[in-house]
Amino acid sequence: MRHRRRRATIIALLVPALLGAGMALPSPGVALDGTELLPDLGSLPPKDFSIQSRPRGGRWLRFDTVIVNVGPGVFEAEGRGPVVGDELQEVVQLVETASGGRTEVATPASMFFAGDGHDHWHVRDLQDWTIASVNERAEPLRSGAKTGFCFWDNHRYGSTAAAFYHPITTSACEMRTDGTVPMGLSVGWGDEYPSSIAFQYIDISGLPNGDYVVTLEADLDGEFIEADETNNTGWAVIRITRKSVKILSTGTDLLP
Repeated sequence: MRHRRRRATIIALLVPALLGAGMALPSPGVALDGTELLPDLGSLPPKDFSIQSRPRGGRWLRFDTVIVNVGPGVFEAEGRGPVVGDELQEVVQLVETASGGRTEVATPASMFFAGDGHDHWHVRDLQDWTIASVNERAEPLRSGAKTGFCFWDNHRYGSTAAAFYHPITTSACEMRTDGTVPMGLSVGWGDEYPSSIAFQYIDISGLPNGDYVVTLEADLDGEFIEADETNNTGWAVIRITRKSVKILSTGTDLLP
């Protein structure tokens, strides 16, 4: 995990210099000229924790998550065919330009259908969840179960949120007649997943009660171009008892 974060940090530091020199961004896709309105993904702290008892003494830690877009541009991804099994073989990022157009950027991301009881498409691994000891945060003990995310505007974030980006939200995660699948987040909007949704948990079976940190990170693998790759993380320090969870503190890398 740590080597992936270092990669994202290096890319973020190189972007301004490379764009200023007219060079290609070190990411899948095309060269950008610095006039694009890039999205900026981040994770709000997890909340609404609960313990779900499982057979044979197992336990799941459930919680809400929110991925938000705080950048100057819309975050938009589009899945394209051909479909092989339940997978779309191509996902492009559509980046806004200052003139009002959009530039297509190839990505290594993938989309798959259903997988969590919902009849729609998902981007694979858009967010990563881990639980770790408070004193050893860089060494996760367990990871989250959810792997697919259908993202669209459903959580207003901040006072500067733009209007809904209707071309995305009216058909988000559904295949259109031309075989494409749109998803996205408008500026100042987020996608919230309540704790009750399928796979919205970390399996903590066998972990002793005590204090832990749950960390969420958006786009861990750097598959999408962002204005800032260093502010994707949100976290909560929690105290787990036999049947309950208490939040001790929370934080996020996002600016207020």
